[in-house]
Amino acid sequence: MTRANGLRSEIWLTAGVRTPFAKVDGALGELDAIALSVPVVRHMIDQLDGASPEFAVWGAVIPNLAWSNIAREVLMDAGVSPEITAFSTVMACATSMIGAIEAAGMIDGIDRNLALVGGVESMSRVQLGLGQSLSDWVRKFQQARSLGQKAAHLADLRLGDIQLHIPSVTNRTTGMSMGEHTEITAKEWGIRREEQDQIALASHQRAIAAWERGFFDESGDPDR
Repeated sequence: MTRANGLRSEIWLTAGVRTPFAKVDGALGELDAIALSVPVVRHMIDQLDGASPEFAVWGAVIPNLAWSNIAREVLMDAGVSPEITAFSTVMACATSMIGAIEAAGMIDGIDRNLALVGGVESMSRVQLGLGQSLSDWVRKFQQARSLGQKAAHLADLRLGDIQLHIPSVTNRTTGMSMGEHTEITAKEWGIRREEQDQIALASHQRAIAAWERGFFDESGDPDR
């Protein structure tokens, strides 16, 4: 719920759309994060029947050096009005959920009533970069004004500096993956595997029951 002019108003979430899951370097391997997002955004806009969101929140965990704001890039490639404000957000696998929470908090019933939210990841198109030492050396080499300065700067390059930066799915501080951290959390909190399996099964059973009674249909009754 949000308050506008002292009145309470409800916030509604509409059903989302997505591309299929695919294996790394599989059927969708040639598409980067923007290319995966564009058809989804176009479909979402088409479903609005002429309405236009006041702002958009989009996120991707794996960065690309050429995209400072993937949310803006996606909207531009999708042909959406450039007047729509767009910003990016990141929170590991909960990026889309956090985007929805952020959007709900920004809706005020006055200037911001409709938001477009999503998240994307292309593990097949992870961009490699130069190691930090090599990046620093290249930048300074480009800044050298004369041929003599460039030649002198060559002597500063050490063999150990010539390295690529290959992003990994591990935490920068601990060096562990999300799965490894989850194992630690489960042990510290005493969460048994059987409990996790029961929760997962119940979630699937509820989803199937909801589909069967029409909860996810466009004309379905959300109160059923």
